[in-house]
Amino acid sequence: MSRKIGIICSIIISIIAYLMNNVFIDLEINIGASTLALIFGAISANLVPNIEKGGKWMIKIIMPLAIILLGFALNLTSFLKSDIGYLGLIVVMITAITSFMTCYFIGRYMKLDLGTSLALGTGGAICGNSAVIAVSPGLKLKEEKVGVILAIINILGLITFFSIPILSKILNLTEEQGGIWAGSVIHAVPQAIAAGETIGPEAMVIATTVKLSRVSLLIIIVPLCAIIANNKEKMEGEKFKIGRIPFFVPGFVLTAILSTWLMPTEISNHLSSLGKILLLPLLASVGFFINKESMKDAGGPILVVGLVATVCMLISSYLTIMIFS
Repeated sequence: MSRKIGIICSIIISIIAYLMNNVFIDLEINIGASTLALIFGAISANLVPNIEKGGKWMIKIIMPLAIILLGFALNLTSFLKSDIGYLGLIVVMITAITSFMTCYFIGRYMKLDLGTSLALGTGGAICGNSAVIAVSPGLKLKEEKVGVILAIINILGLITFFSIPILSKILNLTEEQGGIWAGSVIHAVPQAIAAGETIGPEAMVIATTVKLSRVSLLIIIVPLCAIIANNKEKMEGEKFKIGRIPFFVPGFVLTAILSTWLMPTEISNHLSSLGKILLLPLLASVGFFINKESMKDAGGPILVVGLVATVCMLISSYLTIMIFS
């Protein structure tokens, strides 16, 4: 019975989050339905007893399907588009590398496990919630840890969303420079688009294109994280091996390839939209595991690592734009 209650709660929360986000969009407030679902899930965990059982079922059964469907949202030719240009490509790559390297080295210093550091780095480097959800099963992260990472990624994403348009004006960046900066640093796609629109119409187009090119990096990161997870606990002297990769990883790669070169765009869009819809009850379910104990045990170090990585991303992307412009 408690499992059914958790499943029903996750669905109700996803509907509420979706409707509330539409209201916020009309008010020109861009928080994001997935962020709202995560917040409401965390609140519900303190109000409804044994809600975690339904959350575990949702994560185990629905998450692999959502990840495979999200592959339909990728267009692997985005890196070749002239709208990005060499400057956009350089900034995207340097920002992504900065996120991973900072999370890895600062994470080791803060004694975070490798899986947590990689998930945190992926969330910052690629696309926030969707990226963390996509790599966490392959990295074999527990629900409580995923919840903490997502909570912190959302906080940091909102900080970059509000700060980049302001900093772009203070630093007198052009619309092109501001758009590249927004697209290369801000976590969520809608937030990157909205921040670009605040900077200017040209910045909005550039931010959108650059942001989508970052999302395409998932096709490399998802299988890579699964392979790393299979090797991080191998015995001393044991050779590197690919090991057993979860079925959704090749499924994700396959759907990305299908949507890019073989499948009509309209069908791909419908399937990716279904994946995004499934993300809402999933994020609500992950929110069920955000509690005082999990935040106290891991929230501090993860927050520090994420904050340092975000600051380093802001600085490295800005310097790259200034040097190569």
